[in-house]
Amino acid sequence: MSLRSLCLAGIAVAAALPVHAQSRPNDESFSNAVVAAGKTITRRQCADLEARETASWVEVDGHGECLRYYAAGLKPGSNPIVAAWMHGDIMGSKPRQIGHQEGLGVAGMIEQERMLSERFGVPFIFLARPGAYGSSGKFWTMRHTPREAALMNAHLDLLKTRYGIGQWSLGGHSAGGTLTAEFLARRTDLQCAVISSGASAYEAYLKAHDAKARLAKPETWFDPYRSLDRIPRDPARRIFVIGDPRETNVLFRTQRLYFDGLAARGHKAWLVPLERARPPRFHGLVDFGETATGLCAQGIDTERLLEKLQSMPGQPERISN
Repeated sequence: MSLRSLCLAGIAVAAALPVHAQSRPNDESFSNAVVAAGKTITRRQCADLEARETASWVEVDGHGECLRYYAAGLKPGSNPIVAAWMHGDIMGSKPRQIGHQEGLGVAGMIEQERMLSERFGVPFIFLARPGAYGSSGKFWTMRHTPREAALMNAHLDLLKTRYGIGQWSLGGHSAGGTLTAEFLARRTDLQCAVISSGASAYEAYLKAHDAKARLAKPETWFDPYRSLDRIPRDPARRIFVIGDPRETNVLFRTQRLYFDGLAARGHKAWLVPLERARPPRFHGLVDFGETATGLCAQGIDTERLLEKLQSMPGQPERISN
């Protein structure tokens, strides 16, 4: 079966499921030990989660994963604009160096999205990447790979069909921001794109950290900077590149490099320097990215959106990212 046929089959399954337009909790809690080992969810097990509207079975190249999502504020049948968030890495430079997610579970994630939806007056969805926040897969080996990007992009298509979503206000932090940047070149339904501390010039990011082993295997990663020429023109779309100039992980100059590429090609983009992240890495700007994603979905004008970001306090400690 072709990849197109697989995707269409997945969309048909998702569309056929009863839709209540609201994720419903269970007693599941997230475990970093499970992340380290990798998580397996069968197609049948995923169907039970799909019925609770917290998962989709997503197939790419004949292999499926059960990708989790946590939604609030959706309406049955039609949702002209939905805000969606893709989280950053929950794992550092070692397989068991895991942070975030533990201490949360399905109920907590749904509540988080409910609060965001009520705050901004638009539906909000948290998209869990493979191997994290309850999704199947092994995070250590799947993060930053072309397969991860293909799965997450296909998941957006499935959810779009299931909930009648017209446009996305898509945001992401760190590696989630890298995915957001990549999807600018793959999608025509992004009303807003918010890249928070994202490695959107990924090769430049690797070079800045002298990651020789990873650089030697370009087939194992994707670089949104290389996709700049494929981003469709859309005068109604707004792109926000948000970063802390003091950043020591995704260096601000690499974020600026991607922004400069957007500006040179005439896209409506704004570089937003915010010295609000916590030391020592000055990397976490999740609150700011989520706020920009919600405000942009709301349709607030750019000047007021930027003023709001500048007036916010520093990034607090948080479990989800």
